[in-house]
Amino acid sequence: MVKVMFSWKDNPDKSAEECEAHYRSHHMKLARQAFDGADGFRFLAFNRVRGHRVNDFNAPESRPQESDIDSYIELYFDSQEQMEGAMKHPVLSLMFADHANFMEVNAPANIKIYAVDETVILGQYPG
Repeated sequence: MVKVMFSWKDNPDKSAEECEAHYRSHHMKLARQAFDGADGFRFLAFNRVRGHRVNDFNAPESRPQESDIDSYIELYFDSQEQMEGAMKHPVLSLMFADHANFMEVNAPANIKIYAVDETVILGQYPG
């Protein structure tokens, strides 16, 4: 199983509510077109950051802090090759064109991409 995460900040010219509403009403439809039925695709999850806390110096008490991201998605595929194949779908160009409607796009490294190894420790694997 391969997991990749993409994170971003909201478009600074729009409210958080506007950014999330656009993502849910429009961008999710594009994602469905791009990945539904793709070889090896398992699932796609959208995550909206509602709060962010940090611990200082390994202390058990946490404190609120502004998040460096507003949202992220998780994509799961059976293999790296299948994920790379799905990322060549023509709808991906429409998705990138849509980013300005909800995402900060005028900054370097506006999308952060994490290739991760996930180990489920307890419970049933989603999907």
